[in-house]
Amino acid sequence: MKFDKILEYQSKDQELLALENEVAKSKERMALMAAKSRLDAATASVGKLSKEAADILAAHARLAERAEELNAGLDEFNGVLEGARNVNEADYYIRQITAISDEIAALEKEIAKTGERIDGIGAEYKRTWEHGIKASEAYKAAHAAYNAYIATVQPKVKQLNAELEALKKGVPAEIMELYASLRAAKKMPAFVPYRTDAGTCGRCFMEVSGDTRGKLRNPGDYAECPNCRRILFIPEN
Repeated sequence: MKFDKILEYQSKDQELLALENEVAKSKERMALMAAKSRLDAATASVGKLSKEAADILAAHARLAERAEELNAGLDEFNGVLEGARNVNEADYYIRQITAISDEIAALEKEIAKTGERIDGIGAEYKRTWEHGIKASEAYKAAHAAYNAYIATVQPKVKQLNAELEALKKGVPAEIMELYASLRAAKKMPAFVPYRTDAGTCGRCFMEVSGDTRGKLRNPGDYAECPNCRRILFIPEN
């Protein structure tokens, strides 16, 4: 079979791939990715602080509620010592009052700590939010620069895609399927000439098996390279 169409298609496609690689490695895309990373980090930090603040506020509320319950319980012991019938009863009330007082004191310390952390989160949230605004502005600017760059490349991309579509019509379906499979596997170029003089692949330069050589005898023959899996062919004169 003739390979002129698939080779022309391959040449155009490699040109398109080179252009795509150029875009992927462009300073505009690198700047956009860096800006997006900073924006994502700021957004994640804001979310994390918001969750921590919500958790601490809930804990603060629980501590305050418990302290209120204990204070109410402590009020119930007002005057009980005066009514104690003996030393043992008075000692019991003292132990109960001391235990409640100790728990209240511990709770007050925890309440103070959570209050301080809430204040700290507030200040940290403000700083992170401001950083997020700057990161968002930087991302928008980087995105605009990237879009402007893409606009300069897009006409060439459209042209190549149109040429590829036109060339595709002249390529047999089974050959196109082979090509698409190899392209997906990043085996480019997919179709390479067989070096009949050396019995080797024109891409990996490895010697092919006897079975493969048997399939590559005449112009128009093609077979898969057993080493790199590309398609070897013998050009027609």
